[in-house]
Formats: sequence, structure tokens, C-alpha cells
Amino acid sequence: MQCHECGNSVASDDRFCTACGAALEEQRADPADPTDAEPAPVEPDTGSAGEPESAGGAGPTTPDTASDTSAAGLAPTEQVDTVPIALVDATDVWGDDDPVWAATGSVDTIGQPVAAGPSTDQLPATEPIPTEPINEMWTRPEATPIVTAEEVAGPVGQDDPWGAEPGMTRTTAMSTAPGTAELPVLPTPIRERAHFRFTAVFAFAVIGGIVTLLALFATVVSVTSTDRLVRTPETPAAFRTGDWISTDLADNLPIAGLIAVCLLVAGGVASAFGWRGGSGLAGGAGLAIAGISAMTVGLAQIPIDAAYEMAAIPSEQQFTLTITRDLGYWLLIAAGAIGIVVFFASLNDAFGDHRSGLNPWIAAIGALSGLVMAGGPLIPEGLAAFSDNWYVGDAPGAPPAMLLTTRLVQLALLALAAVIGFLSVRRWGLGVAIGGSMSSIWLTVSTLLEMGENPVGPGYNNPGASSMGVHGVTIIGASALLAFSLLAVVAAYDQASRGY
Repeated sequence: MQCHECGNSVASDDRFCTACGAALEEQRADPADPTDAEPAPVEPDTGSAGEPESAGGAGPTTPDTASDTSAAGLAPTEQVDTVPIALVDATDVWGDDDPVWAATGSVDTIGQPVAAGPSTDQLPATEPIPTEPINEMWTRPEATPIVTAEEVAGPVGQDDPWGAEPGMTRTTAMSTAPGTAELPVLPTPIRERAHFRFTAVFAFAVIGGIVTLLALFATVVSVTSTDRLVRTPETPAAFRTGDWISTDLADNLPIAGLIAVCLLVAGGVASAFGWRGGSGLAGGAGLAIAGISAMTVGLAQIPIDAAYEMAAIPSEQQFTLTITRDLGYWLLIAAGAIGIVVFFASLNDAFGDHRSGLNPWIAAIGALSGLVMAGGPLIPEGLAAFSDNWYVGDAPGAPPAMLLTTRLVQLALLALAAVIGFLSVRRWGLGVAIGGSMSSIWLTVSTLLEMGENPVGPGYNNPGASSMGVHGVTIIGASALLAFSLLAVVAAYDQASRGY
């Protein structure tokens, strides 16, 4: 039996052609199909001896042979159609199990079958397309048109056939490609090692440190007498002859000066290597040295005024007092002036710092702490009035006018360093605040703990105080200033480590 579509040999019980997949049921139902006719009987193969095959063969059975087989005791056989056996490739693993697939066909979008179209089994032969060798060289045009999509502009329906459709886009061709530019290749910044630069801050810091050291240990005031004087009840308490250095005026002044000198020189060296905080540290230490120098000059006025009082007392003894403002006195004035110069020289580094500022809350509270510390020594005690901070009294033991002036200078410089330093919220300002306050904090701590015989606090003493001491407001301000200075340093270091 053969397929009516492709002519392939199929078995009689096959429902579909194994070659083209055509349905064989229609072929069996059509009597006019010549492929449904009974095949011609096949003659048995007589072999070389002319004998018919045995009953186990595949040959057809005739009446004569049927009687012979029955006589021989063999089972009757019937005639069947011979089907050629297709040869299966030994390497084809699918050849021995060829599945029979269900009939397939075309359906429309709603699932209804579509009538079969004309057969396209055989296609007409096409003539070969003539080819010619390509001997033309193509060059790239200067500007390649770029097709972009743009929204339809203008009111809908005006010279635009697509305007009636909302959301429609049209394509336009650009005549030239968009312009490009060459960008410079920026290398990754690598922080180079800072080089030493000789700056004004460094120069004045070194000079100011040397001058301050000499002033702290040089003779400030000298009082001499031609005769040996005997102390009487009328002799002023502060009078004596001899030499005075800073330690004689106040026990804690030299250490305060040394702290300021160390900060001054360290800040100057750091500024020479380009560290803005170092420049501010030198500037703040310069303000501290100016305040300490002013305080020391004011304290030196006490033995000078005592000598004048001693000379004014009537006495039968004839003597001559010589009051000398010695080298240390003038070195103190020079050190204070250099400290102010260092501060103004450091202002050059106060600007241009583009890093993010410090925490504003820390800066505000730090500046307030500095004001509290500077205002503590101005609070009157006992029967004193606030005006006694600048009013010169005639009472015995009252501070001289020079001391009242210089103490106000020291307190003003302390407040200036704290306010400008913290409110600038920059590394330079933090250095100013620290450099300008550390010496005053030392004066507060040493006086509170009574280190030495005659320590003095910031601003010397409170008006009307019966003894040398530190007011409670000053202690609170100094403690808060120290705490927020350390907190600001930690915050600044954290920002620097994060690259802010």
C-alpha cells in the first residue's frame, strides 16, 4: 500500500504516512483510489531445487496447497498483503520506534480549522540569479544619518496625518551626527608628601618662641637700695628689694608660658608643611603668649608701685631706691607683639579651606564655653561692684591700674580665640581655639589645686575676693572648653579619615 500524497510505502493498518504525515483514512474511504486495490499474488520462490517453500514461508496459499497442508497436519494459512520492510540504519536510535503523530492543521485566531489550501509539494524550478563581481569600493560618509524618535509637536490635526492618534510618534532623520568633544583624562589624585615651605607663620613662630623663653626666665623688675632697709609697720606688704622674674610674680606663669611656646612652635612647623590647623594653632598660641605677657607686665607693676609707696613714707633713714624695668620686661612686650603678628599672619590660611566644616553644635557650645571662662573672673565678690574691674581704688593692696588693664587684655584675647576659633568651623579655627585656651586652662587648674605659693588664675583674681582663687563660673567654663575642644578634635579627625 502506498501513500496517495507522497507515494511512500505504508502498512495496511497505518493511519498516517510515516513520510509526509498525510491521513490514510481518506484513501481507504475513496474506492476510486488505485492504491486500495488488492495487490497481485506473489509467486512462491521455488529456490534452486524447484521445490516450494515450507509451510512456515511467506508465500500465498492455493486450494491445492491447502489440501496438502491439511493432509500434512499443518495449520491453515490465509493470504495477506506483502509490505516491503524499510531498512533501518543501525546508527539511527529512533528508527526502531517511529511514533505516529496526530493529524495537524491550520486554525484561525478563534480556534476554528482552516480549509486546506493548494498543495505546495512541488515548486517550480527557478532560474539562477546572475551574479556579477563587485569591483566598487565603498567609503564611509562624513555624516551618518541618525534616526531618532520625537513626539509630535504642535496642535493635533495641523499638517500632521498622525495627529489624530494620541501618543503616536514619528521618526525624523538628522542630517548630521551630534557633535562630540574630547574630554581630558584626569589621573587619580595621589596625595604627595608635603614639602617644607618657609612661611611667615613659621618664621615669626620660631622668633616668638625664643623671645618668650628668654622673657620667662629673665629679670623683669629690679629694685635696689643704697642702704639696708628695715621693715616697719608702715612698709608696704609687697615691697622688697631684689630681682623679680616671672616665677616670683606668680608660680604658675612660667609653665603657662612654656605651654604656649610649645604650641606656637609646633603650629609654626605644621604650617610650614601646609597644614592649616597648624597655622591656626600657632595663631592661637600667639594670642595666648600676648595675654600671658600682658598679665606678667601687669603683675610686675605691683613691686614697682610698692617701691614708690616705700619711698613716699617719711623716714629718718636716708636711702635711694632704684627701680629698673629690666630686660625681661621689654622681652615680654616684644613677645606679646610677636604673638599678635603670628595671629594675623595665620589669617592667610583661614580662607580657602574647602573641606566640610566642623559640627556647628560643637562649635557653638565651644565658643560659649570660652565666653563663660573669660567672663568668670569679672564677676565681683563680697562688697565689690562690677565697675571695680576697671576702677582704680585707693585702698591698701588694691591692684594697680596697669594690672587692671592687662588682665582685661588677657581675658579679651582668650574670648577672641575661643569665639573666632570655634565659629569659623574650620581646621584653622579649631587650632586657634586650642592654642589660645590651653594656657588659661592651666592657670585655672593650677590655681584651683593651689600649686605653688602664689598662683594666679586667668584675669588675676575676681574683684573684691578676699584671697586668690578661681570663681565657680570660671571652672565651669574651663571644663566645658576643654571637653568641647577634645570633642572637636575627634570629630575633625573622623571627617579627615572619611575624606570629607
